[in-house]
Amino acid sequence: MSAALLQQVELLIGSIGVILGLFFSALIATNRQSQPRANIFLAIYLLAFSLRVGKSLFHNYFSIDPVLRTFFLTTLLGVGPSIWLYVTCSLSPTVKRNRVVLLHYVPFFLFASFSWLIPNNGSWVFGVFYNFLIAHMFAYTLFSLLRLNRSRDSKILQDNPALAPWLYHFLTVNLIFLLLYFLISEMVIPFYIGISFLFSSVIIYLSFLAFRKPALFKVVEEKYGQSSVSVAEATQLIQRLLHLMEVEKPYLDASLSLSKLSAQLDVSTKILSQVINQEEGLNYSQFVSKYRVEEVKRLMTLPAYSNMTIAAMAYDSGFSSISTFNAAFKRHAGQTAKAYRKELEQEKN
Repeated sequence: MSAALLQQVELLIGSIGVILGLFFSALIATNRQSQPRANIFLAIYLLAFSLRVGKSLFHNYFSIDPVLRTFFLTTLLGVGPSIWLYVTCSLSPTVKRNRVVLLHYVPFFLFASFSWLIPNNGSWVFGVFYNFLIAHMFAYTLFSLLRLNRSRDSKILQDNPALAPWLYHFLTVNLIFLLLYFLISEMVIPFYIGISFLFSSVIIYLSFLAFRKPALFKVVEEKYGQSSVSVAEATQLIQRLLHLMEVEKPYLDASLSLSKLSAQLDVSTKILSQVINQEEGLNYSQFVSKYRVEEVKRLMTLPAYSNMTIAAMAYDSGFSSISTFNAAFKRHAGQTAKAYRKELEQEKN
C-alpha cells in the first residue's frame, strides 16, 4: 500500500473520530435539561481529544505554526482531569459542583499560557513534555479506575447496574489507548496508521456502548441536589470517618449515635448522614453495624473467645440486642452467625 493511500486512509478514519467526538461533545454540552453533571466533564474529554487529533490531521496537509501546534497539544492536559471528574461525579451525582474542580485544570491553563516557550522541534525538552502529557492522562485514568473499584459496592452502582460496566469499559479502553499512544510515540510500535486510527476506534466503540445504554446519560433524581458539600469535602470527610472507625473503634460503644459520631468529627448530623449514604451506599445504622459485624467475625477467630457464646461476642462488639445483631450479621455476611462460626470451626479441623 502506497504512502499516499495510507495518508488518505488515516485522514478518513481520523476524520470520523474527530467528527463524532466534536458532535457528541456539542450534543452533551448543549443538552442541559436532561444531562447529569458528570456529562459536562465527558464533553470536555471529547472536545480536548478531538482538538488534539484534529490538529494532527490538519497538519498533514497544511503548515501549522509550532507554537500553535504546542498549544493544541496542551489540550491533552484537560483529558485526564475530565476523566477523573466524570467518574467521580458519576459515582457521587449528588455532590454539588464548586470551584475546587478547576484546580485539576490548572496544568492546562499554565502550559497553554506558556506554550510559546516549549520548543516543538523534536528536542529532548519537547520529548519530556510530550511524555508528561501522556503520563498525566494515564495517571488520572488509573486513579479513576481505582476510585471505581473502591466504590463497586456503593448504592449508586447497585441502583444503576449498567453504570459500573460502562465506566469499566470507558476507563479500560482509555488505559489501553494511552499505553499504545505512548508506545507509538516512542516508536516501539511502528503503527503505520497512527494515533488518529486509535482515537477513532475508541470513539466508535464508546459510541456503540452509549447508544445501547442511553439512560446512562440522563438525569436521575438527586436526593441531595441542593447540598453544599463539595466533592473534595465529601472525600475528606469519608476518609476521616473511616480512619476514626478503624483506629478508635467508636462502634464498640453500644450507645453510639449519629449525633455522637458527628460531634467527634465536628460536622452536622445531616452532612454526616448524607456523606455516608452517598459514599458508602448505606444509612448510618447499616454503616455502624457493618463494623460491628466485622468485629464479631474477628472475635470468632481468637482462641480467647472459642468458648464464648455468639451473643456475648455481639454485645462486646457494640450490639445492644440479639435480634438487631442477627439481622445485621445476615445482611452483611450473607449467612447467620451460627453458620459462619461453624464454617470457621470446620476450617480449623
